[in-house]
This record gives sequence, structure tokens and C-alpha cells, in this order.
Amino acid sequence: MLAFTVLFSGWISFLLNLLFAPSVQTNLSLSEACFSTSQTLNGLAECLEDFTVLKGTYNHFTYLEAQPTVTQRDAWFKATHTLLYTDNNCTTSILPSAIQDIYAIDLFTDISGKSFCVLYERTVNPCSKLYEKGWGFAMVPASRAGVSRLIHISAPHPFFDGETTVEAAQIFSETGAKSLLVPGRMRNAFYAPSPCVQPTGSKSSMYYITDPAHNDQEPFFDANLAVWDWQNEQGGCPSSSCAFIQFHGKAEKTCSEDTIFLSTGLSRGSWYTDGVDRPIKRLQQKLVHAFHLANAPGKISLPSHSRCILTATKNVVGRYINNYPTSSTQYDVCHRSASPDITEGAFVHAEQNAFARSDKARGAWVRALNDTFASINV
Repeated sequence: MLAFTVLFSGWISFLLNLLFAPSVQTNLSLSEACFSTSQTLNGLAECLEDFTVLKGTYNHFTYLEAQPTVTQRDAWFKATHTLLYTDNNCTTSILPSAIQDIYAIDLFTDISGKSFCVLYERTVNPCSKLYEKGWGFAMVPASRAGVSRLIHISAPHPFFDGETTVEAAQIFSETGAKSLLVPGRMRNAFYAPSPCVQPTGSKSSMYYITDPAHNDQEPFFDANLAVWDWQNEQGGCPSSSCAFIQFHGKAEKTCSEDTIFLSTGLSRGSWYTDGVDRPIKRLQQKLVHAFHLANAPGKISLPSHSRCILTATKNVVGRYINNYPTSSTQYDVCHRSASPDITEGAFVHAEQNAFARSDKARGAWVRALNDTFASINV
């Protein structure tokens, strides 16, 4: 009888441990599995995107719980910044201790032999299959030799803007870009207004608090600051070889005349038409040529030649870069718009229709970017 009691209590203890084991341990394999199941960088990006926090997921309390603490935010910034210095030393050991139970850094090698170092969230809710935090993921080539251009690519609105995450990943890989950033939340993951910026006009739709293009408290913004600091540490962002490019997707009825609408966070004006060589001017011309060679239909416009209103004047990353801060601790993107007088054009905002962001157009995008920005080894 005693043996039975001991055996029974042992089984009860085992079952309780299974039921109440820390969720982090249960969750580790979900996003980590992407590295073994994916053969291409596109596949890895798509797999990591699958855990994106979906629309309407958060309430006030769960959003605050998912937001980084002051210590975690600093660690997230440092992790992204350190990632950019990767040179055949891709390892989780470079992660600050404050986020080691949330994030990992792993090496991924695709079937072509290209290797990338990836900073990604390990904690995925086992029930919802969504990220516990949703701060996003970042990638860089695993070695300095793998960098061809100092262009930094991002897709700020996963799922909401169509297939821009996979598009950005493919273009990042095929251009030899320096970095890729993708948030881990949909822009409408929490239906509360952004405390930073809001659209002008009573009929305009609201910018949500989880929209990383319009709230400087989203971790995506901190990651961009880290990349900007790294770029400045390399001597700045020269127009010939450097830019921060955001890939967006627009509704087919929005700015329907434009296949791709490019802006730099400034509205219409002489900045787009003067004689100064700027990345966005070169890119527009190269895209027109590349899409023509690919027999791809459509119009590729700048604000000076389009009625499209999607000029990204309230994009917080664009405001930050255009105001050209010398320190990541000095900025006011919620109230200070970009000034044409000091904007050098390092920020490029691309609104695309469904065709332009599809796999049919990516070859043209790669050709245009390679022709726009000079190749350089970092």
C-alpha cells in the first residue's frame, strides 16, 4: 500500500509539473523551429512572421505587459546595435542578460549557402501561437564580407500591408543589404490611439498605439535608432551607398494611379525637383527602367508628380532620420516634422500596390536598388 501511495503521489507530481511548468520553456521550440524547417531566407521570414501579434489582441493591461521595461528597452537597443557588428561571431552570448529569457540570436544558412545572423523572440504563447512580447526580429549578414550595400530595409506593417515581410527579406538578401527589421505586432494589435502622432482631419483614420510608423514607444523605433547609431559610427550615411528603406503596401483604390509611390517623409515641394542628387530621385528613375525591362506595368512616382497623399510626413522613423540627430537621446518625432532645409534623403518610404510587392516584381526591385546604391564592403 505504501509503495502504491508513493507511486501515485509521484505521478501526481509529474502531472502537476507538466501543467504548471513555466510557459517560456514550453514556448522555446515554436519560433526556434523556423530555423530547422526553413530552407530560404524568405521561408524563415515568413515563419517568424506567423507568430505576429494579430489585430485586436491587446487590451490595456496585456499591452503594458508586452511592452519592454526601461531595462529591457535598453537591452533591446543594445542587442540590435551589437548585432550590426556581427562578423562570423553570431551567438546568443552577445545578448544582454535582461532579455536572454525572451530573445535569442541564431545563425541561419539558406540553401544557396548565404548565412545570416538573426535576433528573434523565443517566447510564443502556446495557446494563441502569437509572440508574448511582439517587439520584432532583426537580421544581418553573418559576416562583414556578406554586405554589399549600406542599405537598411524594413517592413513596418507585417500582415497588414500584404506580403511586405517576405518581399523585404528577399530584397535584403539579394541586394546584400546591411540590415532587415520587422516588427512582431500588427499595426492594429491594440485598438487605442497613438499618443505620439495622429492624422490630420476629422475624416482621417486613427493611428493606433501599436503602429510602429506612428509611435516612438514601439520597440521597432528603438531598433531603428540602434541601426542609425551604428551607421553614424561608420562615418554617416552617404547618399551614394546608404539609405533606410521602408516597404509598405497600399490598398488598390488608394492612390490607384501609382504602382509605386516613393517619398522621403516630405510633402510636395522643390526638394523633389531641384538639381541635387538624392537617393529617392535615382531610385525612382532606376525603378522605371527596371520595371520597363521586366515588362511590368504601372507608374512609379514621387510626390512632385502624383496626387497621392501617402507622403509619410508623420512617419516617426522618417522624422527622426530626416532631422539628422547626432545622438539617439536627442529627438522629438512626435511634434517636430522634417524640414526640407536639413533633410538629406536617407529615408525612403515606398508605398506599393499588390503587383509591386509580389514576387513578380522583386527582380525589378533588386535590379533598381543595385543600380541606385554603390556596392561597398563594410
